[in-house]
Amino acid sequence: MNANILLIEDKAGLLDTLKSLLELHDYTVFTASHGAEGLTVATRYLPDLVISDIYMPVLDGYELLDRFKQDPQLCKIPVLITSAKNDPQEIEDVLQKGAAGYLTKPFVFAHLHEEIKRLLVRTA
Repeated sequence: MNANILLIEDKAGLLDTLKSLLELHDYTVFTASHGAEGLTVATRYLPDLVISDIYMPVLDGYELLDRFKQDPQLCKIPVLITSAKNDPQEIEDVLQKGAAGYLTKPFVFAHLHEEIKRLLVRTA
C-alpha cells in the first residue's frame, strides 16, 4: 500500500523511528516537528493520512484539528492522534473535535499499522 502519510511529532527520536518503520511498509512519509509546520506540509502535499502528537509547541493537536476542519482541502484527511495521556475525557474530546482515531503512547508499531490500514481503507 503506497499511501502518503504526514507524521507530526515534536520528539525527534520518535519521529525518525516512526518514519523509518512506515517507509519499510512502503508508505511515503512527510514529517513536521510541530502543528504549524504540519499544517503547511499538509496543505502542500495533501497526504492520505495524518498522524499527530497532541501536545506540541507552536500549534498543538487540538488547534491542528480545528484548522483541518475549517479548511476545505484538509477536512477530508483523517487525523490519527497519539498521546501519552490515557484520559477517557481527553480521548472523547479529541474524537469530538474530528480526529479519526486516538492511540495511546507508548504503542507497539503493529497497533499503529493496524490503525493506519483501517483509516486508509475507510477513506479509499
